[in-house]
Amino acid sequence: MSSAGIPAAGAARVRIHQFSVIQALMAGLYDGAFAAREVLAVGDFGLGCGNALNGELVIVDGQIFRCTDDGAVSHGDPDELLPFAEVVAFAPTLQHELAGSVDRTGLEALISGLVGNPNQFYAIRLDGEFEHMLVREPVRQHHPYRPLPEVMAGQREMTLPSTTGTLVGFWAPHIFQGVSVAGYHLHYLNDSRTHGGHTLDYTVTSGTLRLQPVTGIEVHLPGTPEFAAADLGAATADADIRRVESAPASAR
Repeated sequence: MSSAGIPAAGAARVRIHQFSVIQALMAGLYDGAFAAREVLAVGDFGLGCGNALNGELVIVDGQIFRCTDDGAVSHGDPDELLPFAEVVAFAPTLQHELAGSVDRTGLEALISGLVGNPNQFYAIRLDGEFEHMLVREPVRQHHPYRPLPEVMAGQREMTLPSTTGTLVGFWAPHIFQGVSVAGYHLHYLNDSRTHGGHTLDYTVTSGTLRLQPVTGIEVHLPGTPEFAAADLGAATADADIRRVESAPASAR
């Protein structure tokens, strides 16, 4: 496969489809606004969250899997309304076999070195074996909703000491923080489809990494009164997103 840098002239232009924006979740907009089948119509690979924060979603091979705070994994309902999702038609252009064990920091450095262009989106898939995997799942919320930084103080976290499965997610340029999650945003699903969630830490011992450069992003905004009235310009947005997306509850 070719380099994952800027696509050659004449190459197909692939877009990420994102439904809502991260800053809406940060503000506590957890009610679903987009049908899951609408999301799957434009992408077979990605991530998201369930209605009322009922689970982290892993979208892989054209199927939606819900990872909930009771530790279970179930198939998503195509008629469910989702508050947030990010998907792409996955067609990787670079494949790399991992030569040895790397932790989260090491894997992110490896990917950054392979892609060579931090100002472009990338879809990321890693099928591998992990000797350590820390994931989180949010607790389902009820009205009145609290902002996400408050909600995630009570998130459920689970450590899988040894697991085989798939990392699924994206790299987004830093200028898109608040629209998307700047940097790396990855979810995990094990091969038996019994455990998964939003990744906080991991060590991968072997695996196949596949990357797809993406030439653009199309954002679908909710048409709800709540979204129209929301204040999405919090001064602490960048720090809040980094804390919610990357840190275990004990580190906040």
